[in-house]
Amino acid sequence: MKTTGIFKLKGVVQHYEWGGFDFIPSLLRQQHPSSLPCAELWLGVHGGGASIAVLPDGSVPLPDLVSAAPGQVLGATVAARFQNLLPFLFKVLDARKMLSIQAHPTIPQAQAGFEAEESAGVSLKAPTRNYKDRNHKPEVHVALTDFWMLHGFRPLEEIAECLRNVEELQPLMPDFAERLQFAGNDAAARSALLRELYGWAMAMPQAEVDSLLNPLISRLVMNSPTNKELPDFWAVRAAREFPLPDGHRDRGIFSIYLLNLVRLQPGEATYQSAGTLHAYLEGVNVELMANSDNVLRGGLTPKNVDVAELMRVLRFDEGKVDIIHGIDAGNGETVYPTPAVEFEISRIQCSKDKEYHSGTRTGPDILIVLEGEVTATADGDKLQINKGESFFATQDCSYEITCQSESAVVFKASVPSVR
Repeated sequence: MKTTGIFKLKGVVQHYEWGGFDFIPSLLRQQHPSSLPCAELWLGVHGGGASIAVLPDGSVPLPDLVSAAPGQVLGATVAARFQNLLPFLFKVLDARKMLSIQAHPTIPQAQAGFEAEESAGVSLKAPTRNYKDRNHKPEVHVALTDFWMLHGFRPLEEIAECLRNVEELQPLMPDFAERLQFAGNDAAARSALLRELYGWAMAMPQAEVDSLLNPLISRLVMNSPTNKELPDFWAVRAAREFPLPDGHRDRGIFSIYLLNLVRLQPGEATYQSAGTLHAYLEGVNVELMANSDNVLRGGLTPKNVDVAELMRVLRFDEGKVDIIHGIDAGNGETVYPTPAVEFEISRIQCSKDKEYHSGTRTGPDILIVLEGEVTATADGDKLQINKGESFFATQDCSYEITCQSESAVVFKASVPSVR
């Protein structure tokens, strides 16, 4: 089996209920797409949907290619650092409906949580299981369309204004503004106040949640908000998409008012570090993340919400969102830097008169063509890569990309230089 060079990849489509019906089937040029929603296209070695590498002498699962020669495929440094595993999962994601409010643990938190649940005998398949592995799950994503999301807690002055202006939310903490004024610029006091506010919203009895949210939703529905720039629009959508049994309200709606509401333009990105509360609301992106299934949820989901564990992993920081616009790396490449050691995402703009040269790399790359057609060449091997197709480049080869259409857009997942 040939284990070095460039190989086409076949990804796996995940049919989650919140996914769209058009973008991913169109990208993959499916003439007769399934009637199932297509939420994500996965490229990687994740056990929930490993890609297939198309080799000259047959196709093999990508994990088998990696395990056959990790030093060559991953590179000696990456293989040693990440236990002979490809350290990232690459996705195209299409959110037609709102996703859950969630956060991810640090590595020490994940290790401790996993061991505790193992010791307690909690099955990995149990719906109440929080930790499926010992890893963290940092994420970066680049918007392909207008993309709406919640990301991190708003500045406390904005939260105070919101509680003042939205009458139905004032009982969450009637003296919040007064206590915020007393906290002043003391970061620890402000963080403690935010923790108390959010903790109460997540822990209050369901009857009190309903008593606050029912009149709010009733008023908003009558007004039929249409402005996606305002939390009211998403509160109505959340109430519609996440009804609870017996007419109860999902307390995750509170977070729509407490978190930053962000609209990303195509080409803009955000990074979700451990402990950052966030939710994808609508749109299409390219996402890159560490291999992990560890998610602590904070509402807007039928899945388990473990408030105590969520509170343990959350960072109660406040502030505006850091939008990543990318850095021009030359060679037609825009890089979106993050602190993650497992991955780096970049966008490559190709044209007839501009080739892309990979040069020397730290580890393997996965590339997907989102617009146009290209040819990838490495050590005499040549691949025609059309829109929606992907290829894998092992660490020990350099490759070139030439454009076969007027222009092409390629996204690349790679491992950053060792930090």
